[in-house]
Order: sequence, then C-alpha cells, then structure tokens
Amino acid sequence: MTQLAHAAEAAPVRSEDDIHAGRRHDLAVAALHTWSEHGYSHVSVRNVARRTRFSHGMVHYYFRSKDALVAECVRMVRESDIFAPGTTNLSDITAYSRFVADRLCESLRTNRRLHRIRFDLRNQSQFEPGLREYADQIEQEYAAALDAVRRRYEALGWSFDPPFELLAAQVDALGERAIRDDLLGQDLEETVARTHQDLLRILPTSR
Repeated sequence: MTQLAHAAEAAPVRSEDDIHAGRRHDLAVAALHTWSEHGYSHVSVRNVARRTRFSHGMVHYYFRSKDALVAECVRMVRESDIFAPGTTNLSDITAYSRFVADRLCESLRTNRRLHRIRFDLRNQSQFEPGLREYADQIEQEYAAALDAVRRRYEALGWSFDPPFELLAAQVDALGERAIRDDLLGQDLEETVARTHQDLLRILPTSR
C-alpha cells in the first residue's frame, strides 16, 4: 500500500457538524480580530468576509447579521479565562497581591485583543442601548472574578478601608490604560511592566 493510501486511511473523517463548527469558529475569530483592531463599528459580515477565504454569502450563512457576530464575540470573551484570578495556597497578603498582579498582567499580555473588545464594548454601550446587555454580560464575569479576589483577601485577614470597590476601580483603570497604550503603539513589555509596578503600589501588603 502506498504512503498516500496509508495517510488516507489514517486521516479522520470529519462530519458535516464538525465542518460547520470549524467554519463558524474561524469566522468568529476573524470577527474578534476585526473588532480588536478596528473597533465595534467595523464588525460586519462584509468585513469578516474580506479577511477570510470565505465569500460574503458564506459568512452570511453562518452569521446573518452584525448582531449575530457581536453576540458570538461576546460569548467567546465571556468563556475565555481572561478574568479568572486562579487559585493559590499563598497565605501571605503581599505574596498574594504579587500573584494577582502577575495574573492580570499576563492576561493583558496574552489576551489583549479580548480586553480591547471589553473596553470598547463598554464605551460603545453608553451610546447604543442595544449593546448594554452584552456589556453587562462581560462586566458580570469581571465582577465575579474580582469578588473571588476580594474573598481571598478577606480569608487572609485583610479588611478593606476604603471599600474594595474603590480598589477594583483603580485596578480596572490601570488595565484600561495598558490596553490603550498598547493600541497607541507603545512597547507592550514596557506597558505591562509599568502596569505590574503600579498594581503592586495599590494592592494590599502585609502590615
């Protein structure tokens, strides 16, 4: 038997459902890239088709409208782990703060496209009521991750004064600044390093 025949025998047969899911995923990723590079206003069936091997009609078959593309992008952001604080057995508050800063900065580094979408969606939702539900869905995921961090600090004996919500707002602002600086072309590693340093200035430290 020839090598080609062996390869044909070994190759898995993809079902129609697998092919459909694969194409839909590829198109959704293209939409994510379009959004993160050019903003919400550029997300459209036509623009997604332009950056893929699929025709406008094919994209429209999988996503019949801009809203369908936006909904899929939001689902992918929500199901990502960009907000997950992670678990650790660290029992020192200062060490835990460094762990939180490390995790957030690594997320900003490796998932900056998803963070861009989050901040852009939040800003756009102020002017487009139809986007507010999507923005709220993502913000709820972020709030849940922050709540896990708060509960861990409290379990370690930390009492927040001023309230945790003020610290959370500072952390959020530092993340948004980092994403904005990256979009403006500043060196990513320098941006992440500065953000890490600033996070350690505001996160709790052992008394």
